[in-house]
Parts: sequence; structure tokens; C-alpha cells
Amino acid sequence: MEQYLIQRPQLKDNTKKAHEKRYNDMLNYLKETNDIEKINVDVLNNKKYSDLIKQYIDAKSLPSRCPYISTIQLIISPIKAKPENKNLELYEIWKKYFYETDNQYRSKQASQIKTEKQKKKWLEWEIILKFRKNLEKELRIKKKINTKLKRKYIKNVDNIKQKADLLKLITDNFFQYQYYLMLCMHTYIYPVRTEYSEMVVCSWEYYRNLNHEETHINTYLINDKRKTKRIVFGKNARKNKMKENLIIDVPKKLCVIINTFIDMRNILFKFTVKDGDTIPLFYKHTRFPTKSGNDLSYGMNAHLYSKNFISFMDRNLGKKVGVSLLRTIYTSYYRRGEKTLEEKKRICEIMNHSTNMQEMCYLKHD
Repeated sequence: MEQYLIQRPQLKDNTKKAHEKRYNDMLNYLKETNDIEKINVDVLNNKKYSDLIKQYIDAKSLPSRCPYISTIQLIISPIKAKPENKNLELYEIWKKYFYETDNQYRSKQASQIKTEKQKKKWLEWEIILKFRKNLEKELRIKKKINTKLKRKYIKNVDNIKQKADLLKLITDNFFQYQYYLMLCMHTYIYPVRTEYSEMVVCSWEYYRNLNHEETHINTYLINDKRKTKRIVFGKNARKNKMKENLIIDVPKKLCVIINTFIDMRNILFKFTVKDGDTIPLFYKHTRFPTKSGNDLSYGMNAHLYSKNFISFMDRNLGKKVGVSLLRTIYTSYYRRGEKTLEEKKRICEIMNHSTNMQEMCYLKHD
């Protein structure tokens, strides 16, 4: 396979590895019943072997078939869509097979019927927003966790009882507020995947002094001001790599919620602004140092972030809604009625999928 891939140096390493894996899968399948050492044009011109490869591909799930066909096309035409004249007929056969398979996949996806698994977990977007509103009332009004918390703490810093009461309020509600903030991040801003799991809080000055590689592989919350903030998605920090870093403005309402959470964190762990300026926003749900004597672990990986979010939704709404399903729920809600192409493109840019992918995979109905 290496001799074919070397003629496409522009391919990303992950794409090359995927081609190599698919090539080996098909080769091993042929080796089970045939004395075949490699797959090349001569093998593909042999109807017996060609039919066996198609038999193997057709046994795969529908979304997986086209990538395998693409690997075969790479063997026939190492330079994309430019096969040698002697291989033109063979290339056209596999090209036709690719389009037939792709059309079959698209026609199935176009129906966009919810799967049984999705139906079981599904919540309408309006219900999720209502849940967010109820959480806000509970935390802000009932428990009095709001932007005044920091001022109250500073005002009562010498009053031991008041200070203890505030610390208990924060300790008892810290992780509940964190989950509320996670929900807000995915509802006040078009829902992304798990890019917030290790998002670093920092200043513009700190961000500008990073090397290019660091700015490309991480997500940053620029937190210079309380009323305005920005999020920088590194171009290589997302599932679908971007041409350049994406910078978005944080809605004002969300800025207030973030401020309260950072105030809680700074009070609880006695962070100064400088101390809390270059650490991840979110924490692993563990015991507090005041109770266990251990340091609190901050920052999550994507898996843990997703797991925490699903558990949070399940505890409160009885539905195991993860960030992936939340994206589908939002898009199905948002795309009711016609939207301008500009609107579609902007939302797809932030959500990190193409407009075609939105049309094909994210618009569900019963």
C-alpha cells in the first residue's frame, strides 16, 4: 500500500493509516481462501478476486462501504482521478460501484428516521431549554449563587461565620453548578462535541505568547474581561480539522454564568486571578481537598466529559442525552423551516461539520 500512498503526499497521516487498515482487511480476506500476497491492478482485473473483494465490502455496514471502495480506487489511480490509460476501464467500473453505493447510502440517510435507540433517549429542544431555565432559578434564586457571591465573600472575609456559610454554599453546589455550566455551554452556543473538556482559561496576553502548535491543538477561553469573552478553537483540536483557528464571541448571558463559576472556584481553592489564568475550566468530579486532604484534579478528557454530561442529564431528566445526541436534537429543532445559506454555514462552522453532513445526518424525525 505504501507505493500507492507515497504518490499522495497531501493526505493526512490518519487518512493514510485508514487506507492501510482497509487494504490489510481486504487482503487478509482474500488470503483466507486464495494464495494472494498483495492487491494490485492485476488482481483487480481478475473477476474472481474482484468479486470476492466486492463481496467483502458489501458485507460491511452501509456507511463503511465507500471508504473501502476509495482504497481500491487509490490502488487503481494513485494520482487522484488520473488513472493510466490501460487502467481507465477498471477505474470506471469501481467508480460506478462507488457512486451506486454512495447513492444507496444517501437515499437511506435522506429519510432521517430516528433509530429506536434515539427515540428512547430523545428530548425536544424546548424541554432542554426549560430544564436549563429551572436550573438557573434553583441556583440563582433559591440557593443565591450569582454574581454577588464574590462581593459577599470579600465583604465578609473577616466574619468567620459568614465566610464559613459561603464556603459551605459553594462546596455543596460546586459540581451541580459545573454541570449547569456545561449545559449552558452547549445551549447558549451552537452545540459542539467535547472540545470544552480540557478548555484552558487564559488571557489574550498569555494566548499570544503561545507557540503556533499550542494554539492549534487546544481550545482556549479568553477571560480578560467579565462582560466579554471569546473562545478559540484550535484548528487541529477538533474532530474535523479546520484551515485556521476559529474564534467566537461568548454570549453575554453565558459570560455571567462563567464568571460565577470562576468566582466559586477561586474562592474555594483560594486562587488569585493569575493562579486561575492558565488551567482548564472544568474539574473531575472528586472529593474536595478540605474533605479528603487530596488535591482536586482539574481538566477532563473527552470521554469523562461525555460520561459526566450523560449522567447529569439522566439524573435530572431520566434520559441519557449526550453531547452527540444534543447536536442532533438541536439541528432537528433549528432546521424547522427554511434558513439562509449563510446561517447554515455559520452554524456548521461552529458545530464542526459540513452543510452536507447536516443535511444527511442531523435532521431527524419520527
